[in-house]
Amino acid sequence: MMKRIHCIAGPTASGKSAFAVDLAKKCDGEIINADALQVYGQLWVLSARPSVAEMEDIPHHMFGHIDPSERYSTGKWLKEVDALIIEILARDKTPILVGGTGLYFKALTEGLAQVPEPEGHAHQKAQHILDMQGVGALRIEAERLDPIATKKVLGNDPQRLLRIVSVALGTQKTLSQWRLDTKPVLPKGVWDGQVLLPKRENLYAKINARFADMVRTGGLEEARNMLALNLSPELPAMKAIGLRELIRHLNGEITLDEAVALAMRETRRFAKRQYTWLRGQMKTWKHVEVLQD
Repeated sequence: MMKRIHCIAGPTASGKSAFAVDLAKKCDGEIINADALQVYGQLWVLSARPSVAEMEDIPHHMFGHIDPSERYSTGKWLKEVDALIIEILARDKTPILVGGTGLYFKALTEGLAQVPEPEGHAHQKAQHILDMQGVGALRIEAERLDPIATKKVLGNDPQRLLRIVSVALGTQKTLSQWRLDTKPVLPKGVWDGQVLLPKRENLYAKINARFADMVRTGGLEEARNMLALNLSPELPAMKAIGLRELIRHLNGEITLDEAVALAMRETRRFAKRQYTWLRGQMKTWKHVEVLQD
């Protein structure tokens, strides 16, 4: 009888790591990372990766194993996690996936479309619309070409809108049509999903306290090390909330207090977007209103 696979999602600072460790103790589990920033080796503090003490001797996988110079993708994560789940089950242990990247969980349980790379001219045309007319015009074009995929984009997300327009112009089908051909890694019946949703005012207070603690416990030094790598600001690792603001401070643009206040604000905004996405996209998952200290 195969052990059940557990998926635990939630906004940043919602207590997912501790929740997963408690569950792992009860079901002889091993924890797999499902957070797009916690894969990067040089982002231990600023990605809020669980510390050695917080892991409590429970095996943790796929944390900090990717160099920040790499463009790690959902497809790469899915390929790695598929093999890892099989390996954990073969040891008669329980896989527990935990993280705040909803797209990872959607790909795992619903499938990820194998979309061919659009022709170069298509991306150039989409980028031209964004550069010349702005993200509003890009969204209008995306709605014209692929209203189904565009409807799933909350707010003005230029990267996802660029993808929708580029695929529609540069491949034989729209992105929503490509997605019809997907199969999940985890079929129904072998997994269960829980979404941790603490009260927002409690979560926002936790976010503020946590970031202040990050700065005290190595976050600023981590930002200094990342700056020294001289990486492109467009790389996923360089877009970590808090990293950008601390780098601005290190470059002399703002004070440390200003950087901390901006990082706290951006993290709260990010958490709000996560709430909206998780509630809208994971309606069939069990929603847990966790209590926080």
